[in-house]
Formats: sequence, structure tokens, C-alpha cells
Amino acid sequence: MTAQNAKEKIKSGQIFGSRLALIHTAKRDLKMNDEDYRALLLRAAGVKSASELTLEGFDSVMAEFNRLGFASTKTKRKPKGAGGAAPNRPTPAQWRLIEDRAKRVGYEGLEDPRFIAWVKPRGKVEHPRFLDKEGAQLVIGALGNWIERKTEH
Repeated sequence: MTAQNAKEKIKSGQIFGSRLALIHTAKRDLKMNDEDYRALLLRAAGVKSASELTLEGFDSVMAEFNRLGFASTKTKRKPKGAGGAAPNRPTPAQWRLIEDRAKRVGYEGLEDPRFIAWVKPRGKVEHPRFLDKEGAQLVIGALGNWIERKTEH
């Protein structure tokens, strides 16, 4: 798809790229023949081809695929604060624990500016997303101590 075609699709509200690929993946995974697939598109979104779908139509078609048993295998995204996947990076469980504890002490989450400022001296980083496993453990421990002190009073 050229840049011009992409701009036209965006302006018209039509889907393309990964959404279109997801529809074709669902069709394949559900082992649908072409006739059943086109009937589903017509019934769910009123179109004859996936390339004619709008975002609203895409949602309707995906709801129908899900009703028929399709489950996307796409992995869930890491929390916003999560960095790369290098071996020294915090695990998803550590990110969830940090975020949960941060919320328990009154922060909005990992992107809260107050939390970012609080993490700097404890994790020895400029932003939580730069934490390594050791820094994450320090932050988890400090948050745990804070929660413990909070519940004692």
C-alpha cells in the first residue's frame, strides 16, 4: 500500500494493515470457507470484502468471530513503564506489583509524575521505565515498607 492509499483509507475510516490481517487470521483459524466468510462480513458489517470495512464494522466482525470461538493469540502489552526484554529487565509480575503498590499508596500509576519523582532516588534512574531487576526490587521493597507504615497508623 502506498502512502497515498494509506492516507485515503485513514480519511475514509477504512481499516488496513494489522486489523485486516487479524480478520484473515480469524478466518483461517476458524477454517471458514469463502462463502461463509463473505456471509459473515455481510451479516456483521454490511460489506462484501474486508477491505471495505470501517473501524465500526471491524469491531462488529471481530465480535462475531469471537462468538464463533476465535481467540487472538497476540500477547498483551507490557505496562507503559516497561522497557525492553533484556534479561536484566523487570518481569511482568514485578511491573504489576510496582503498579499495584504505587496505587495503594496514592499514585495514579507508573506514569504519575509524582511517582516518577519518588522513584528517582530509590531506583537510581530518571524514570521507572529504566529500572533493572535490582532497581525494581528496591522500589518494590520501599513501596512495601511505605504500605506497612501506612497500615500501622
